[in-house]
This record gives sequence, C-alpha cells and structure tokens, in this order.
Amino acid sequence: MSPTEFPDPGFPNSGFPSSGPGAGINSQIATNRAHAMVLRNSRILIGLTLFGSMVAATFAVLMFFGVISQIIPLSALSVARGFAALQWALAALSMGLMCPWLWKLGRKMADYRVKLDSRGADFNLGTKKQPSNLFLTWDQIAAIKHKRVGNAQQYWVLGTDGSEARFSSYTFFRPKKVARLIAARAGQAIQEA
Repeated sequence: MSPTEFPDPGFPNSGFPSSGPGAGINSQIATNRAHAMVLRNSRILIGLTLFGSMVAATFAVLMFFGVISQIIPLSALSVARGFAALQWALAALSMGLMCPWLWKLGRKMADYRVKLDSRGADFNLGTKKQPSNLFLTWDQIAAIKHKRVGNAQQYWVLGTDGSEARFSSYTFFRPKKVARLIAARAGQAIQEA
C-alpha cells in the first residue's frame, strides 16, 4: 500500500471501528449487558440506618432528662449547672434533629434501585409516593461524570437527549460501584466533572 492510499473506514477489515449504534462494543461489554442486574441498597444497612434513628431518639430523651437533672432543684442552680444544662439541651436538640433525618434517609434509600439489562439502564431514584423513573438505552448514555461535593460522592449519568440520572452517597451506600457497573456496560469511562 502506498502512503497515499488509506483503507476505507467503512470496510470491515480496515482496522477502523465502524460508526453508528453499537460501535466499539466488544465481547466483554456484550457479555455484561446480557446478564440482567438490579442494584439496590443493602437491607441490613437500611435497617441499621433506621435503628440509628431510634437510638438517636432514645438519646435525645435521655439527654433531656440530663437537662432536668441540672436544673432541679432550682435552689441549687448555679452558673456551672446552668452551663451544663445548656450543653445537655444542645446535645438533646442535635440528637432530636438527627432522628427524623436518619429515618427519612433510610426510608428513601429502601426504594432506590437501578436495573441494568440488555436494553439499557432503568433508574428509579424516587419513592413510592413520588417516583422518579428514567430509562436510558446503552447508546443513549452520553457520559458518566463524578464530582465530590462536600462529604458526598456525586455521579451523573447523562443522556444524549439532555436527561440525567443523578445519585450520590445519600442515594446508594456504594455509589462508586453503581457508577462503575453502568460505565462497564455502557463502554464508557467515568469522567471527573
């Protein structure tokens, strides 16, 4: 072949991948897609989150009794006991606020799931009362992005039509594993945002 001759990109034996749907799909990606998989949060970890909510409520009540023990009897109230009562009150308030937050988090995380099959990725990132469903076929996935926001890992699966599925460590206990499985089946790398 002379330097001016180039193989036709559409010709199968040219060494260039053909363009269009399914371009660049190798046998490993096809094998991964053939096995349906549903990704959910661990029921044990959800149970521990809900149990942690109940523990926080118990501690809030006990700490409230700590406030009362510092205030009563009123005749023995001093600056030091008043300061101790304030500390107990702040601790009780903190635990009291943590209780509903953990309960809501555990209830929401129980409903989140992603189904991966040969057709694509089916996201259900809502609750039973407020479902938030998105289905992206494998060739509709434009990019998978990652960004650390504060203490949470955030991932976006972006569709070619502008749709997106966003999940974090407050959605799944192991969001990186979910993103890696989607990336492996989509044949894409996770990009830093």
